[in-house]
Amino acid sequence: MNLYLDIVGGISGDMMLSSLLGLGVNYDRFIEVMSTLSISDEFEISLSQASKGAIGGNKVDVILKENSPFVHRNLSDIINIIDNSEISSRAKYMARKIFTVLAEAEATVHLAKVEDVHFHEVGAVDSIVDIIGTAVLIDMLDIEAIYCSEIPLGSGFTWSQHGKIPLPAPATLNLLEDMKVRLTNLQAETVTPTGAAILKGLNAKQVSNLSMKIMKTSIGCGTKNFDIPNILRAILFQPNDYYIREKLAVLSCNLDDMTGELMGNAMEELFDAGALDVWFSPIMMKKSRPAYKLEVLTTMHQKEAISKVIFEQTTTLGIREQIIDRKSLKRKMRYHKTELGSIRIKEAYLGDKKINQKPEFEDLKALAKKKGVTVRSLNIK
Repeated sequence: MNLYLDIVGGISGDMMLSSLLGLGVNYDRFIEVMSTLSISDEFEISLSQASKGAIGGNKVDVILKENSPFVHRNLSDIINIIDNSEISSRAKYMARKIFTVLAEAEATVHLAKVEDVHFHEVGAVDSIVDIIGTAVLIDMLDIEAIYCSEIPLGSGFTWSQHGKIPLPAPATLNLLEDMKVRLTNLQAETVTPTGAAILKGLNAKQVSNLSMKIMKTSIGCGTKNFDIPNILRAILFQPNDYYIREKLAVLSCNLDDMTGELMGNAMEELFDAGALDVWFSPIMMKKSRPAYKLEVLTTMHQKEAISKVIFEQTTTLGIREQIIDRKSLKRKMRYHKTELGSIRIKEAYLGDKKINQKPEFEDLKALAKKKGVTVRSLNIK
């Protein structure tokens, strides 16, 4: 299943939660999963109905419990909260990614190291719940790809822990690099750093044409009152085509002076930055020098960020860029119960016909470690 976000009047963490909760998930199950967070004694989640103008939708509030301590948390503190919870491995990965890109943006803005960044807005309990909750819901809905509309930005000033800052907030602008935005005459914050981090961390794509079969829609309401409705529309859909068609970029360079360890590290950094695929091929360069060709597959809006990682993590002085058309099969994720535990199965469809399926390796790996058996034995079973 795919998700399209129509960012009508902005996006924030609570608007994202509100819109996702209207797409058919089991609300009680969601609350049960969120209760496994180590900070669950500090908050409650309230879901209600609200209206913005003449349009009604969901409104989520994260309510802090009485005597809840206010704690300035850094990235490692939040990663510990994620890793020590009982949310799925996929949800953990997405939550870590969102917080990491946010920490990197804040570090860039404040000229600090990532590990030294103390989150203010994002370190607050409600923002932690918004981001982790979003990751949990994306996983529960089996969403494979996320698309979004042009992003409306307001202007003006607002107060923060650092004093008066311009809108959009500096961290927000940093996170929206390489994305299509629209400047409006709204004198307000339409996109929060949390909302921007969710879009970037989940690799939301912006495309000019998207043919779809709409499965379900939902509206999440914000807290602001604008001339336009402060809402986020979420559309759960399946592509109309037999295939998923998209334009991608292949970035490549030749490397003849890097060790295997450094190339392996570069591959990890590129995947962490959002690369769709990374591979090395042995080649022979001039003067018969043995070398490797690095090729990276990436989305169009991520290619500049990926290029930056290539320059930072390799010894190359130049990058070749090729724009390609890709056709890929539609995919669905389902849970399969075994005698050893539950795993996710990825299914591939040509139109409406299932033609392939495969268990998620990370689930097999986690189950094998838990049961003290080999991954190979699980795969055979």
